[in-house]
Amino acid sequence: MRKRPDNPNREPCPIKDDGRDHSNDVRIGALEKDGEQMLKVMRDGGMVAVLSGMEVMYTFIRNNQYQCFIHKFDAEEGRFKSWAMDERNTAMLKNLPNAADQLFEIIYQPGMDYMGVMVAAERGIINFLDYIGALPAEDQDFMSWTESEQ
Repeated sequence: MRKRPDNPNREPCPIKDDGRDHSNDVRIGALEKDGEQMLKVMRDGGMVAVLSGMEVMYTFIRNNQYQCFIHKFDAEEGRFKSWAMDERNTAMLKNLPNAADQLFEIIYQPGMDYMGVMVAAERGIINFLDYIGALPAEDQDFMSWTESEQ
């Protein structure tokens, strides 16, 4: 998996100069399942998508707190939690990647709407997982073939 560059001035997902305005772009990339890397992305102003089955948790720092939005893929409703940035909660988040299926870093411009960033990132993540054949399947009715025989 791709590591975040050591040089903070280098963009993690460079955008080619194609003459278009990229100021509202949301960029995603696979992230190692490493708690230190996850926290570094968040401290640098990014967001991390933590995937587990059909659920995704977006984590980031806002107002000097850890913010987490959790919901099922493509669901409109979800849960929200925030925690103080103390030693206990930092350790908890640092261990979170151990229980995750996959992590994605999300890079966006300061001041962008958080909900808009999450929606854009989720669409990209779903398309990526579908493309590589790793999108978790919904429950299927394995007896549906009998309906066509009636």
